Amino acid sequence: MSTNANLSLHCPRTIASEMETFLSDVVHEHGLSTNTITSYRCDLRTAAAMIEAPLEAITADDIKQFLASRNEQPGTTNRRIASLGRFFRWAVKQGLALHNPVEQVQARYHTEHRPQPIASEAERRALDSAIASSSQPYRLIFILLREIGIRTDEVLNLNVGDVILEPGREVLLVQDSKSGTKRMVVLTPDVMPRSLRGLRSWMRDMAETLPPETPLFRSSRGNRASYDTLHRRWVQVCKQAHLVDIEDGREVPRYTLHHLRHTAAAELIAFYPEQVVRRILGHRDPRSTRRYAEIVHAHQLGGATQEEAQREQQAS
Repeated sequence: MSTNANLSLHCPRTIASEMETFLSDVVHEHGLSTNTITSYRCDLRTAAAMIEAPLEAITADDIKQFLASRNEQPGTTNRRIASLGRFFRWAVKQGLALHNPVEQVQARYHTEHRPQPIASEAERRALDSAIASSSQPYRLIFILLREIGIRTDEVLNLNVGDVILEPGREVLLVQDSKSGTKRMVVLTPDVMPRSLRGLRSWMRDMAETLPPETPLFRSSRGNRASYDTLHRRWVQVCKQAHLVDIEDGREVPRYTLHHLRHTAAAELIAFYPEQVVRRILGHRDPRSTRRYAEIVHAHQLGGATQEEAQREQQAS
């Protein structure tokens, strides 16, 4: 029986009717964090309130109209695109839709958006020192964020089977939090030495008989390490590094976990070609990676200008 016939036998399936089944399936198959599932649910509920057509009838124009009606910041729009994209990939796989309309929807970019790596070398050193004194598994999680630049959810969703440390073939198999696909991140000792050492030590300390789907990072209760706990540990790291500001009478970290990704990306782009860094970071659009190259280039030009000024002063 054809796919069209299969679809016609069912009552109309909508985003609203299939949302919870989708969320249950992705939790079972990929063990996503509570924070990620909450984000998916929020995005899908919002879309379902406006897009009520059967899944097989939803078009790219329907998705675009929904996104345009929200008039939201690019980051929020792109998150909704990622959530809907993963939902429709699942729907196609389940035979509930004939195609993924989100594939024809482009991410949005703010004309003034620029990455924000931590510019101060002293602050980077202070953070690295505070991270080094953190307890496990959070120390290694922070190191991976700081040195490799993969996303927070991608680190938390790593399983034991995603770590390959064969000599000459050291890689992480990262579940992309935006596309839902896996990408291979090569670990190199010249740029990612702390990550490699930390992972080797961590894997040695774990039981060799653990199934591949076992979470790589677990809490004291044996569950997958959560974003909420990681964030609380991050606040402690920033306090230890004296990188907190007072806002409305309370201490607020000067930097977020996402600043670690920006900082790592700016450092990676100084060593690797753009296309390599793009694969490491999981950027779909090469413009996202190019922005880091522009920042590094501007910084290098600024440094050269300062050196020339100093030489002129000495000569005079």
